[in-house]
Amino acid sequence: MSKALVVRSSAKLERAGFKLTPARRAVIEALARERAHLTAPQVVHAVGRRAPGVGRASVYRTLELLTRLGLVQVSSLGRAASTYVLCDVHHHHVICRTCHQTVEFEDCDLEKLAKALSKRLGYRIEGHLVEFYGCCPDCHRAQGVA
Repeated sequence: MSKALVVRSSAKLERAGFKLTPARRAVIEALARERAHLTAPQVVHAVGRRAPGVGRASVYRTLELLTRLGLVQVSSLGRAASTYVLCDVHHHHVICRTCHQTVEFEDCDLEKLAKALSKRLGYRIEGHLVEFYGCCPDCHRAQGVA
């Protein structure tokens, strides 16, 4: 687990005016420890292993709060259930529709678009999520498509 990531996330939470409760700490630590995109039930399970006193409802409320504050990124990753990951690095995804292999990438050139949308629509753009879908090289070869 990245202790620095936990400290940064905790500090952002407190700067936003929220206390670092045991439940919030447990969720942040679980996401930092796993370092993967987890579904809400997987987060509940991960929290329960280390902090059995933290209830399911507290985990869900904490995920919602952390998402609203921009500390956690929510993604579908091409699946029915949303997944959650700490936002230590701004990143996006390329997802195979066949095997659901997911590749993260950090390059992002969307600031100009966000500013234009903000100006045109009057929204205060606070973030974005980009997911590209396609067929990974392995599935492409397996399908025999040229």
